[in-house]
Amino acid sequence: MKGCPKQPFFFFALKTIYYFYLMINDRIHKLIRVLDMNPTSFSESLEVSVTVIFNIIKGRRSKPSFDLILNILKTYDKLNAEWLIKGEGSMWNDDIVTSAEIAPTHVNLQARIRELFVKMRLEQPESHEVSELEELVNFMMDETTEQKNKLILLHERQEGMLNVLKQKLKLKV
Repeated sequence: MKGCPKQPFFFFALKTIYYFYLMINDRIHKLIRVLDMNPTSFSESLEVSVTVIFNIIKGRRSKPSFDLILNILKTYDKLNAEWLIKGEGSMWNDDIVTSAEIAPTHVNLQARIRELFVKMRLEQPESHEVSELEELVNFMMDETTEQKNKLILLHERQEGMLNVLKQKLKLKV
């Protein structure tokens, strides 16, 4: 085109790389929101420093490393790699994914809580507050497990109803 200065290829490549990383940062931030987590809990689920996650989504908006991307994909194996890396396709590999399938294991969380209470009891052996706090946390964990099981059951029922409707309407979805 006449009159239009041509940009060197490296400038185009630099803009493309910047756009890629800007978008992947946004997708990681969206993943954290969809998982109903915060940067701290997300970093704990990946066993990385919370600073790494904050720098990607908020602070310096650093580029996520290959190892971090791989770690995210291993931890959340239902996550669509093409969506995370390129922004193409749906977020999840399956059409319907339950929170039970995408969340890190509940057992790891319970084990970590037990470790913390053991440490607290060693530091404060006579503290009644530690015992009371442990009872409250155990109660909340039980309630959370119960609610999770109810949601899984509800999802299974809805999936069953959806399958019946598909068969009746002879849909291929």
